[in-house]
Amino acid sequence: MTLVKYTEIKIKDSGEALVDLSDYDFVIDPKYYKQGLSNDPNLYLRKGVAEKLESIQANMNGYKFKIWDAYRSRDVQENIYKKFRKQLKTENPFWNDERLKLETGKFVSPPHEAGRIPPHVTGGAVDLTLVGKNGKELNMGTKFDHFGEESKWDYFEKNSGNKQARDNRKRLRDLLIDEGFRKDLDEWWHFDFGNQIWALDTKKDLAIYGETTSRRK
Repeated sequence: MTLVKYTEIKIKDSGEALVDLSDYDFVIDPKYYKQGLSNDPNLYLRKGVAEKLESIQANMNGYKFKIWDAYRSRDVQENIYKKFRKQLKTENPFWNDERLKLETGKFVSPPHEAGRIPPHVTGGAVDLTLVGKNGKELNMGTKFDHFGEESKWDYFEKNSGNKQARDNRKRLRDLLIDEGFRKDLDEWWHFDFGNQIWALDTKKDLAIYGETTSRRK
């Protein structure tokens, strides 16, 4: 059987604009702006994705989504990629370039690889968690952008030791999957909707979000 790569999925863009998430009742925590990797303190998603999250949150009994990252420009994608690659190179000085590229790509898509649109560049990918009524993040077992085995979506289902994190991850995952989102295998905080990787995983013929920079006027 021939395996299809997500980059081979065709795109018929819906034309939805990006919307500013500060217009919604989410908790916004723009991590990459705070780290100096983005010049924009605002976060954006395709309008349909933002509205899906808004609809889910309306039925969460006072809990809210905290959103760390959403749409990225190619420049921001490159900044994140370079930072993580440099971190891995420092931590693993004996890795060659091929190994560095492989390991970096598990968590951050290359910004300028031919024929590849990084999921966040479409405005259809979001990094988020849940916060309780007290405004505190639920225990998910790792911090955002913890690049290691513990960040896999099912790590605490396969390894004992943190039942609370296991249950909280499942809660987050179920909320989004029930509304058609795709979970990421390596990052418990990352979900996709409408882009190529979502289309492949959910067996859709077409992606509805390609690369975009369009924002609502």
